Amino acid sequence: MKHWTEPNGIFLIQIPTEWQYLNPVVEGEEEKSPYSFQPYENANGCFQISCYPLEEIAPKLADEYPNGVPELRWRPSMMDDSEFCVHMFYSASADQALIGKYIHDASLDNDEQINEELRLVEKILKSVVIVPPGDRKLASDMEKFDQFQGALAASYDLLDNAIESDSFVEVIAVSANQIDAFLRLSIVIAIQLKNQTDEVPIKYLFQAEDERGLMERKIYDDALKYNVIKDDDHKDLNSLYKLRNRVIHRYIISNIKTRDLPEIALRYVEACEKVRLILRDLENKQKDCEYGVYGKKFMKFSDPDDEAIKRLFADVNDKHLIRKFARKVTND
Repeated sequence: MKHWTEPNGIFLIQIPTEWQYLNPVVEGEEEKSPYSFQPYENANGCFQISCYPLEEIAPKLADEYPNGVPELRWRPSMMDDSEFCVHMFYSASADQALIGKYIHDASLDNDEQINEELRLVEKILKSVVIVPPGDRKLASDMEKFDQFQGALAASYDLLDNAIESDSFVEVIAVSANQIDAFLRLSIVIAIQLKNQTDEVPIKYLFQAEDERGLMERKIYDDALKYNVIKDDDHKDLNSLYKLRNRVIHRYIISNIKTRDLPEIALRYVEACEKVRLILRDLENKQKDCEYGVYGKKFMKFSDPDDEAIKRLFADVNDKHLIRKFARKVTND
């Protein structure tokens, strides 16, 4: 099983590692209730879960439990028609009303694969944990941290592919992305170490579609400000940044030659490794702390097992969404 956090940090659930969160996958689908999940391969049905403020959906129940509903109890029911079977589940916990659904084709009723997925749905529903309001931002931020890690891992597929095909422009572009990512995470850890806090300065790890984010040179400046890098590193990164811009934006209108690209790509790969090692040192520095993304609280330094590797593969698949780079996460 792998954890999934409601985008606003309202609740946590455990879903099968072999199942995919569908809302970001379907074009135009918003990240709001209902949240949909189904197996990556050979899906027979679809599971959905929704949450709403208890006072809006069940005001009488909210009045009865002013401190929140203390116990999670699911009430099942059915909503069938000639095309689909809809298994419904209703519950309330803390300050939230919850609705679960499992939908499958009516022709598959009582099919053993459907029954197995229903057993998994029961496990998912039992795993629901409502996050206290004061901790919801941290829960949401930590989910974005995990997505950041998955995207960083996925970038290595692009880099390996570019190196194998001698696509030097792509090597430069992906390496520049990785340097930026390593520095962003290093800054987050440096700030947490300085302030001894779990708080995640999420502006470094996530940028919404309509949000003006932090540009690369600002990241270099902040990395210097928080003592992640030294003056010489800062100068080298800005020098590479100017070269990268010539390659990406002014290849045709400048004097840069194609023969220059392999050397620039090599410089970027070497700089990327140097910055990665800086991040590794900061991770090791934080791992024994009681706070922070790599501190003991979040157990990011536990030894990886097969299930942890499958979870990482699932995160990488969710970033790529193309078969060429798909990792196997099923037990088949």
